[in-house]
Parts: sequence; C-alpha cells; structure tokens
Amino acid sequence: MTAVLRRLGARRGDAPPDSPRDLVIVLRPDAAACADLIAAACEANCTVAVVLPLKIHGYSLGMPNPGLMPTARERAAAEEAITTTVNRLRKAGVDVDGQIVVTRHAHRAIPRIVRRRGATRVIVAGSSAGRLRRLIEGDLHSQLRRRLRPIATVDSMPKAG
Repeated sequence: MTAVLRRLGARRGDAPPDSPRDLVIVLRPDAAACADLIAAACEANCTVAVVLPLKIHGYSLGMPNPGLMPTARERAAAEEAITTTVNRLRKAGVDVDGQIVVTRHAHRAIPRIVRRRGATRVIVAGSSAGRLRRLIEGDLHSQLRRRLRPIATVDSMPKAG
C-alpha cells in the first residue's frame, strides 16, 4: 500500500487527500477498472478520484484484530488494481488520483470521502457477489445510493465479463 500512496504523493499516516474532485470511482478489491468504467470517466471530462475499499473482517476489544485485517495478497491485489486504473486514466488525459481505504464499513467510509472531495457523481464497479452474499453483507451500490441521495448521483457499471 505504501508504494501506491507514495506514487500518489502521500505517505502512510498522512491525512487522506481532500482535493476537490467531480467524480468518485469505487473499484472492487479484486480487479482494476473495466474498459466501460474508463470510458465513462473519460466521457465525463472531469476530475476523478479512484477509491478502493479493503474490508477489515472484525474487531477485538475495539482494536482491529491482525488476523482479520486484509492479507498481504489482498493488499498487493488492491495496489495493482488502483495503480493500473490510475495509470490508464492518466494516459487518457484525465486528472486523477487514487486512494485505498481499509475499513470495516465501506458504505460509511465512501460517503465521507465523497463529501470531503465535493463530488457530485459516484460510479461503483460491478460486483461479482451472488444474491446470498449481497443479502448477508449488503449491496454497496444501494447503500451508497441511499446515503448519498441528496448530494451525489450513484451509478453502477456492470461486471466485466
């Protein structure tokens, strides 16, 4: 994670970026943005923030349990996905930055980022989760749409084949 943050101009422990952005793209932790998502960001002709939430799976006595934190493999996949997406958008001429958010509740952390950045539009990458998983964990797209209704529009891109 530190390599991505360094490349984006921040170090571990620094305050999260709060530069204004018009569009926030929320990626899945296991894959970079699909071509449709890149095209939608390019068509919008605006500043973009790419956010990738990594899930903390539990707490113990109010502190994150190391065994339930994202693994090194998950962190490496997230770094690769966000770096690839940011580089593809920069090559397309888009003003973009990226952010990896390690949180237990992505549906709470992402609206804070959207408000801090002043974004008016959010695009969520398609999910590969089945019906049962969405029932148990919740659907991120619908939760974001409910939380961001007055300040931003939330769209979803279908899962890439």
